[in-house]
Amino acid sequence: MSANLSVANSRKKSNQKTGQSASQQEKLFFWTESARGKAHRSRSGEIRARSMEHARYLLKRQGVQAGAIRKVRGNDTGSVPLKHISAFVRQLAVMLSSGVPLAESLGMIAMNMQGRGKTRLKQIVRAIRADVESGLRLSDSMRKHPLCFDTLFCNTLAAGEEAGRLEETLDRLDHARWKKMLRMRQRVRKALTYPSIVVIVAVAVTIAMLVFVIPTFSDVYKQFKAELPALTQGLLKASALLRANGLQFLAATVASVVGFYWMYTRKSSFRMKIDGLLLKAPIIGNLTTTALYARWNRTFATLNASGVPIVNALESVASLAGTQRYEQATQSIRQEVATGSKVSESMLKTKVFPPEMVQMIRIGEESGQLDNMLERLAVQYETKLDDQVENLSTVLEPMIMAIIGCLVGTLVIGMYLPIFNLGSIV
Repeated sequence: MSANLSVANSRKKSNQKTGQSASQQEKLFFWTESARGKAHRSRSGEIRARSMEHARYLLKRQGVQAGAIRKVRGNDTGSVPLKHISAFVRQLAVMLSSGVPLAESLGMIAMNMQGRGKTRLKQIVRAIRADVESGLRLSDSMRKHPLCFDTLFCNTLAAGEEAGRLEETLDRLDHARWKKMLRMRQRVRKALTYPSIVVIVAVAVTIAMLVFVIPTFSDVYKQFKAELPALTQGLLKASALLRANGLQFLAATVASVVGFYWMYTRKSSFRMKIDGLLLKAPIIGNLTTTALYARWNRTFATLNASGVPIVNALESVASLAGTQRYEQATQSIRQEVATGSKVSESMLKTKVFPPEMVQMIRIGEESGQLDNMLERLAVQYETKLDDQVENLSTVLEPMIMAIIGCLVGTLVIGMYLPIFNLGSIV
């Protein structure tokens, strides 16, 4: 069975590479045909061809007398906002559920895409429509645009197409994948935006006071004939050090950030250690772990409900695990399941998933309701994440304000302390 699976996967990958190389050679052309009496209305569309002459030849074979053909400029090299992709998938699911043919639905959606930021997605939808009209499946057409539609999305969509549940799969993908993802991102971003801005402003104000304000007080302090307080001396030394080596500190900071990013993305052992420290952090660790469990169960539930085989579903779940530790654990589960083990038994061996989560998945497997149990787990962890994000913002705001108050208070007291003691100094 594993040999047949590997052969099928190799064929699938070769077909995808062939389709991608062909799409790179061909160009996308937009054509229009004028009305010819009452019998033939005006129409337009897209077609892939090697040249404009080739496009005209292909259209002629289809019985289309194109009056104008132009090459569609631009490509999809660049990110498209997640909210635009979600809106597109939602509109496509609604139109297909209403009985509108796939190619016509894609054309209508592309035609109505107006406004700033939708030009690139409009070109992508036109290209997908041209591929669909040429005979490709919707999932294969979307695979040509990986920056918008990743492997997980396309594999889930392909399973829905094979099962004859394209509309249901699109609706589930939009609801479970992008709506939940957008909501999760917005909540976490909302909780961290205000503290981040406050911290950045506080650091900027501190540096500005050390570089520009404290040196002006230094000239005043030189007139005093007595020893300055230890706090004031420390601030003066810090100011002098920052003014003399500010560029070096900035260069070292940038180099450290770049080096950390390089090590994290290139060295698996370093990434494993950082992920472990992040997961053990007091506040951020709990938030990260809960988000990981929510995404893990939500992705697994969506793929399993769409008819994707469990082994293939676990492979996609592993790619979205977020940390190397859970990615390796999910890959280990996948290998165990491929040899005939149950998901819950394989999860228990990894010793990284909480016992209550493993127990609920075991109950789902034994009752034949794995889809429903994964959905319940996803909702449970998403609700828990919402509560943690709300509590995080409630705790962080006063804590940060207290820290900033102490920092600014220390600077002010350190600058004015000699003046307060002016009587004893003079």
